[in-house]
Amino acid sequence: MNLSLRFEDNHTAHKDLVLRFAGERWECDSYYLALDQGLLPKREDANKVRAVLQRLLEKWLAAVERLPDGGTAYLPYDFSDQYTGWLSCCRSGDGVEVSRGWAKVEGWSVSPSAVGDLFNRPAGFQTTGPIVRGSAAELVQTVREMIA
Repeated sequence: MNLSLRFEDNHTAHKDLVLRFAGERWECDSYYLALDQGLLPKREDANKVRAVLQRLLEKWLAAVERLPDGGTAYLPYDFSDQYTGWLSCCRSGDGVEVSRGWAKVEGWSVSPSAVGDLFNRPAGFQTTGPIVRGSAAELVQTVREMIA
């Protein structure tokens, strides 16, 4: 599946968290990953961002691995001041449809290392991008590769 989320450190905490999806690239800020208080609370550096991103991707993996037929998981990737960016993953049998969107949940109000129940349906979620279809197994493998 054409999907990845990577930290590309540019030493600014802005436009350094890169989502590649459906042949496109979105640059997001790692700022709120550095501020995350759930993991390494006394640090705000690139190593912390990597650790928080690792934890976030592990939560992505848990969400897609347990996604039931007919269920939807929302995977956060963009934590901004007034909104958050998400991938919506809808499972149907062995297939999955993934689309990009945003929600009214403000990035400062979410701990990226402990997203919790928001994986079930973030408030005000709206799809804004194309739908990519693939297998559920392919999505799980793609997330595993991001963690590795």
